[in-house]
Amino acid sequence: MKVTSILAASALAAGVSAQASASPLKPVAHNLLWPRPQQFTSGSTDRTINPNTVAITIVAVNGNQALLEKAAKRLRANALSIGCNDSTVSGDITNVSVTVTGTDPKDLAQADESYTLKTDNNAVTITANHSVGALRALETLAQLIKPNEKLPFHVKTDAAGCATAKAAGFKAGFVVPSGPWNISDKPSYSFRGVSLDTSRNYIPVASILRTLDGLAASKLNVLHWHIVDATSFPVVSKTYPDLATSAYSKLSIYSYDDVKAVIAYAADRGIRVIPEFDSPAHANAYSFSKDLKPFVLCINGGAGGTPGFWPTCPEPPCGNINVADPKAAPAIAKLVKEYTALFPDSVFHLGGDEIENFCLAASPEFTNVAFPGQNITEIWDIKAPVYWAPKDGKRWVEGLGKVYQKYTDVLTKTLADTGKAAMFWEDVVLNDGVVAPKGSILQVWNSWDEGAQVNSMQKVLDLNAKGAGYKIVDTNNDYYYLDGGSGGWLTDRGIGYGGDAWKENYWTNYKSWQRVYTHDPRKSQIENRTQYNKEGSGLAGPLRGDVSAIIGGSVAIWGERISDSNLDVKLWPRAAAAAEAWWSADSFPDAAHKDFFEALPRLEVFRDRLIARGFGAETFQPYWCRNEQCGESFSGYGPGLAYGNEKPKAW
Repeated sequence: MKVTSILAASALAAGVSAQASASPLKPVAHNLLWPRPQQFTSGSTDRTINPNTVAITIVAVNGNQALLEKAAKRLRANALSIGCNDSTVSGDITNVSVTVTGTDPKDLAQADESYTLKTDNNAVTITANHSVGALRALETLAQLIKPNEKLPFHVKTDAAGCATAKAAGFKAGFVVPSGPWNISDKPSYSFRGVSLDTSRNYIPVASILRTLDGLAASKLNVLHWHIVDATSFPVVSKTYPDLATSAYSKLSIYSYDDVKAVIAYAADRGIRVIPEFDSPAHANAYSFSKDLKPFVLCINGGAGGTPGFWPTCPEPPCGNINVADPKAAPAIAKLVKEYTALFPDSVFHLGGDEIENFCLAASPEFTNVAFPGQNITEIWDIKAPVYWAPKDGKRWVEGLGKVYQKYTDVLTKTLADTGKAAMFWEDVVLNDGVVAPKGSILQVWNSWDEGAQVNSMQKVLDLNAKGAGYKIVDTNNDYYYLDGGSGGWLTDRGIGYGGDAWKENYWTNYKSWQRVYTHDPRKSQIENRTQYNKEGSGLAGPLRGDVSAIIGGSVAIWGERISDSNLDVKLWPRAAAAAEAWWSADSFPDAAHKDFFEALPRLEVFRDRLIARGFGAETFQPYWCRNEQCGESFSGYGPGLAYGNEKPKAW
């Protein structure tokens, strides 16, 4: 058996092996809540509720009254989407009171998402310090409202569907079951996001808004909008209007009004929108602007006379900003300044991943400035048998780092002048010799470094131990890249590092919900394997250092094989698995060894709600498995234990 198989089996069993007898997690009645609250108690009394007529009273003296009134309307709609209402029942629970006690901050990054929710015989009481906490509580309440009978997915809860259901004997109406509930809840991680690529394939605004609804439902709070990339720059620029000519169509461009609509829709749901305008790599689309084209090297590949895109860049189309040109940074800074005014969040992502080193080495416009008076062939000989890597890596990074630092300093000063913090991919500081400002956020996407025998997360923590002062967001590609599993897309297979084993296999790998769910940014050990070494040899050990610098995570949905047609099924409900891992981490006995068997029925119910709300979310099993045995036992626990051989209950 391969080591990877052993690791996979160990990971799947982890939630069981850590427990001597039964799940230490308190059962959630009817599997209603996702993510699991930090603290809760429930009872045994069901109270009826009419989502249409229940009074919702909002008191937000220093909060956002209008925001919460809109949320109350969504609560009614979301509750009614899952079943048929009984208009003849006024309900035992006749009032929901929502009180916001504090003053909302202007910066959503500073918002307090904690809340309390209590139910009694005739009322629900919600209290939160900030309006965003009240939003999270209202989503919890929407999940507590259970239909007497859930309709099959193919039957709508409109008048016609409910008439059909009534004729078939379905019982209408809703209850808040197993009360009284007493919930005290808050997130374990402050940054819980989805990284959405809208460049490689255009994603319509309506689909972005639907995705935001999914984030709100699962209590995720950041949309990292990877809005542009090498393939297209699909957003209007007033600074360089011709950039949008790189879009696939005049009808595939986000206007300023589109962007503002996305930001407003997100804000109504307590979600931040962090834009990414990537540079200096992934820059082909910049060449569509006559003012920026002079700064883009290796347009469409072929550097040094090589055929095609590789090794000029990792994937087509190629193009890298010449960071050695002193005029390049001010030109890109104008673009950054424009979009800092459009996007109000306190963080702005400057990209910085996968710099096209071979492109730079093959471009005298770069090497003559970065390595003045030096024989570049001693550092990187692009005609050598091993032409795709430097001969002297240390000297290469020193020369690159000096000019790249100046480029980065111009952009980060532009951000600082507007009061914003910078966010980068970790490549900038780990690979390219740049020192980012203290307080910058590094998004870590790489895992194990075979040569250094350490993972990227640990490398950043080691820099912090020396005073770097970085915050960290975990986007480990071994756990959080959700776009894989559809096979390769490059037509010229076999080109590049390892041939088919590189980019092709990267897009082939699928991350199951269990794999996503089991990972914890601070507590999980990282498998010491790479995209080139799939075997690995075990786990690299726990992280060392001040892990509080790790502020959360973001799942990534890259666009090579993703469009509007398959966005939902790739993203949901696996993104929700990450959402609970990040929100509820402190509620688990061991956040790195979660109980899949306890989680699955709750995640099934959450998926039901997503489907009812219009999402094309992926299914887990045949429906039969919800009430029948689909394995050696109904859960991972042996016969006679609390959860062994007990039939799962979907609702």
